[in-house]
Amino acid sequence: MVIKKTFCVVFMLLLVSVAAAQDATPEATPPQASADTTAEATTEVTVEATVEVTTEATPAPQRFKEAGSYTVRQLVDGTLHRQYIVHIPAKYFETENPVPLLLLLHGAGGNGHGMETFTGFDGLSDKEDFIVAYPDAINTAWNDGRGDEASEIDDVGYLAHIIDSVAAKANIDRTRVYAAGYSRGGMMSYRLGCVLSDQLAAVASVASTFPIYLLTECKNAPPKAVMVIQGTDDPVVPWMGIQSAYLSAADTMKYWAQHNECPVIGPIKDAPDLNPLDGTRLLTQEAVKCKQPFVLYSVFHGGHTWPGHPVDMGGFDAGLTSRDFDASTTIWEFFKAQVLAS
Repeated sequence: MVIKKTFCVVFMLLLVSVAAAQDATPEATPPQASADTTAEATTEVTVEATVEVTTEATPAPQRFKEAGSYTVRQLVDGTLHRQYIVHIPAKYFETENPVPLLLLLHGAGGNGHGMETFTGFDGLSDKEDFIVAYPDAINTAWNDGRGDEASEIDDVGYLAHIIDSVAAKANIDRTRVYAAGYSRGGMMSYRLGCVLSDQLAAVASVASTFPIYLLTECKNAPPKAVMVIQGTDDPVVPWMGIQSAYLSAADTMKYWAQHNECPVIGPIKDAPDLNPLDGTRLLTQEAVKCKQPFVLYSVFHGGHTWPGHPVDMGGFDAGLTSRDFDASTTIWEFFKAQVLAS
């Protein structure tokens, strides 16, 4: 009991510590594993599409007719060749009911194929009967609103287009569309939760606190269900934030609690240490009595990692990966309870 109390006290002191000024820049995300192989072959589907509405007649999109992973290649705005992988579960063909759609966004330096490989969402899709899309960013970096060279790419428009593109090929429940991401993909998910608030029921971010550069863009957005999973020893997006770039994890929670009109932030809860050898501990904290829920999963001693799914960063030391819980399963359990407010 004394050890447990000491642990929680130390962690609470970490939450309220004053962040020191840091020299790191917001674009420090390491390469994500690209993974050259997958467990199953993908079916390639090449289509022509544009994000902008045109008056030209286009052929009716081909419907998905069997389970598996498809690579959809598209010409966007007449100039950019873009692609996403979409996984269709077998259960989808067993019912006529519409199913949820999840957009899963890779980190800087990564791609959709890598996210499909290491997160395990295909297996969850098969079990829970939802569709997953794994898009590729241009030059491996999303335009998450920070104003760098990626700002010339309309990723918000493209990701909204993917929702429509998948809906044209499958029976999608438009009240149950979600976005989640890792690192810069998590930052892009925050942005989508604000600017596509009329299309997304919830968003989640792993290894990314809330970007300061999104404060203005999100100011007038309606409340949105949000989950954050953040390691206290993240070497890329620090727990204490980066001055003028990212809020601390504690301030991320305060921001979303205020944004979602939550009058109370609940206590820190110490989760069971299911894997004592992984060097991490999990603590959770929720904002309560909110118009939309917010929950923070804090991985004590965790790194810039995806809990439950270790990934080779090509020599980069991203820190410890928690084995106490599975980030993918936890995100989906949170998502499937959220429905887009009318």
